[in-house]
Amino acid sequence: MFSNLELSDITQLRNVVNDWHSDWGDEDTGSSTFDILSRVSIHSCCWKREEILFFTGHGPFLSYLKRFNLASTANCPCGNTNSTPSRYATECILTASFHMTKPS
Repeated sequence: MFSNLELSDITQLRNVVNDWHSDWGDEDTGSSTFDILSRVSIHSCCWKREEILFFTGHGPFLSYLKRFNLASTANCPCGNTNSTPSRYATECILTASFHMTKPS
């Protein structure tokens, strides 16, 4: 991948990635993403887009849409005030047939 780069370019790239990783670990926001992808990389991870959206909560979930005023409420349609993806996958009565085992 880097075979035709100059040594100075490789050094600069390494410095940029190190700075990025340092900033990534020090941020207050993005903790759900950090829990899954704790290291930055210039290489793509092997996760599917849908998996990343689910585990970070950045997808078509009321809790996320409400943040941007794209939904009138963040409450789950079942009436619970928690409409996070993990709740849909483990607790919500409306999605019971799709439930995964809740981690301990």
